[in-house]
Amino acid sequence: MTPALTTGQILINLLAALFVIPIVAGIFIKAPKLIVFGLLGVLFMFSDSTWGQIEQEATIYSRGAGMFYFSLLNLILLISGVAALIKRMAIRHGPQLAPPISKYFVAFIFLLLSHVVMGLMLGIDLNVILGYNGVFNILNMLIFMYVVIMALDKDKDSTRLLVTVLALAGIRAAFGAVRYFLFDGDSANPYRNFEGLDIKIFFFDINDNFVASLAAFCAAWLLTTPQFRMRWYTRLLILMFIGLEIAAVALSFRRSSLIGLALMFGFLFLQLPGRRKMVFALLGASALVVVASVFFQQRLQFNTTGGILESLIYDIAPDRGGIKENRFYELYAAAQSMDGNWLFGRGTWGTFVGDKDALSYHGNDFSFVHSGFGHVLLKTGFVGLTLFVCILGAYVSFYRKHRNSLAGKERLIADAGFAGFLFWIPTLLIGTPIIEFRSMMMLGFSLALPFVAVGMQNYQIRRYLYQQSQYAAA
Repeated sequence: MTPALTTGQILINLLAALFVIPIVAGIFIKAPKLIVFGLLGVLFMFSDSTWGQIEQEATIYSRGAGMFYFSLLNLILLISGVAALIKRMAIRHGPQLAPPISKYFVAFIFLLLSHVVMGLMLGIDLNVILGYNGVFNILNMLIFMYVVIMALDKDKDSTRLLVTVLALAGIRAAFGAVRYFLFDGDSANPYRNFEGLDIKIFFFDINDNFVASLAAFCAAWLLTTPQFRMRWYTRLLILMFIGLEIAAVALSFRRSSLIGLALMFGFLFLQLPGRRKMVFALLGASALVVVASVFFQQRLQFNTTGGILESLIYDIAPDRGGIKENRFYELYAAAQSMDGNWLFGRGTWGTFVGDKDALSYHGNDFSFVHSGFGHVLLKTGFVGLTLFVCILGAYVSFYRKHRNSLAGKERLIADAGFAGFLFWIPTLLIGTPIIEFRSMMMLGFSLALPFVAVGMQNYQIRRYLYQQSQYAAA
């Protein structure tokens, strides 16, 4: 829990806020792309995961949290969100922003405010009610989604966005490769530091795996689509780039990442015409054999003496003993703790109880569970879970409605956004994305991309119609 601030600290914080807020708001209103690309640069380049390190250290995502309760990056995001709302209200005749999700956004804010009121009435500190172990990061996700949609609305932004994603992912992967092959890999390595396994990893943070997977998908999309023609050496460089990004995921030894990557490339496979499907299937099968072999030899060999499939489900296999020996015991214990709170949850500050020995990996912190959907259910009940699922459902519906009307770079951006969403499905099922600022920002970025693509296409149509009207008037 964050310690109480002294009067002097409160005064300093107030003065800092009065100085910083108008600057950030002014920058976003005048140059929103500067804020968005700045945030993307931080999200793509800096890890947020310290679990697995022998010595814990602060990350860029926690800077300022002790002074302001929220980190500086989160404050920049919130200020940008308010500035986006002010700008949108001032320009009422501008293009609509993600209308299918807006009503759920408003409903979620009302739900969060309801939890604030109830929590304060029960004597819960505000910083606990709005803490990251609640559902505040869903609000961060939605705000970042809207900020990205508002900032990237011109046709030239598509090229800038794609170049930025590929360049940052390439730099991050190169950094990881140097650290992995020449040094000792990622220092956040629970397999070696906690489990005593003789193994080093490329990246432990799931978001670094997402960055690599997204870049690999975009590069593969460019390589396989008939819309873009390239010289042989350009194709060779792209193939090498894809190999590096896939290696970053494979050598990170995260099951959810590998499943997410497979979903992304399975989706790409379904979009290809007949002949290209055959070539892609051969290359994909070869890559899958190599990745599965490396994954089994380097990581899963420590879990079981069976085959690859048995190794993949070693902690959820039926023959693993009682419920307490199963990976899903945590969700079982959380469900047992709901006790009449299924409709509205145990509150954003709520916790669950269970066998501390079986849940020793929690470190006595039972304010979250390893399931994004389960976490939302624990905190906000079926009401909050329904809202969250409706947001995702509206997003999928929007993408399916508009994807066939897109072409070129706009089609790539929309497809990359949906592929990114597919990557996060395994983590939403068995991971902890809701309590992670960086993860929810990345999910928000994925959700924003189809809306960005449609907005860019609409801008081109509006510009074309305007030019035609000018010619007609002349």
